[in-house]
Amino acid sequence: MAIQTTEKYCPICGKQVAEPTFNRFGEWACSEVHADDYVKEVRAQKIRAAAPAPEQQAQRPPRQMCGG
Repeated sequence: MAIQTTEKYCPICGKQVAEPTFNRFGEWACSEVHADDYVKEVRAQKIRAAAPAPEQQAQRPPRQMCGG
């Protein structure tokens, strides 16, 4: 059986959260600024995870200039 803790800590600074006011994606933050920072981090991680790795990106052949 897992033990659940009622203490909440800010994912940005690690400070214990006294007021359960700022909750983003199930994480409690100590301030609105840190809650917004957490949202930015989560979005950036999701974008990086969805982007293909550089070696997987299709390589286009270089454009050739037509003489004229």
